[in-house]
Amino acid sequence: MYFGELWHLALEAHRAADEETLRRVYGFAHWCFEQPEQFLSNAIMVSFYEHVFDDWDLRDDVAHRLPPEVVAKVRPLWEWRMTTDRLAEVDRLFDETGPPGRNAV
Repeated sequence: MYFGELWHLALEAHRAADEETLRRVYGFAHWCFEQPEQFLSNAIMVSFYEHVFDDWDLRDDVAHRLPPEVVAKVRPLWEWRMTTDRLAEVDRLFDETGPPGRNAV
C-alpha cells in the first residue's frame, strides 16, 4: 500500500513540476528495486513501476526517469496492462530518448 501512495506522491510532483520531490521519489523507488530482498523489489515493481504510465499525459516525463534495468524488468507487466498502441508509444519514447534511463535519477 505504501508504494501505491508513493506513486500518488509522484503524480502530484509531476503535475506541480516539483523536480526535488520527483528526484527523491524516483531515487527511492530505484533503491527499493535494487535491494537483494525480493520483497522490496517485487513490491516496488507492482505498486509503483507498473503504474508509471497510468496518467498517459505524463508519459514523456516519466520515460526519462526510468533506469534501463527497471524498464527491462517491468515491460512485461506493462504488456498486460497497456493496449498494443500505448505499448508501442512507450517503446517509441525509449527509442527517441536513447537508452532508457538516460536522465534517470
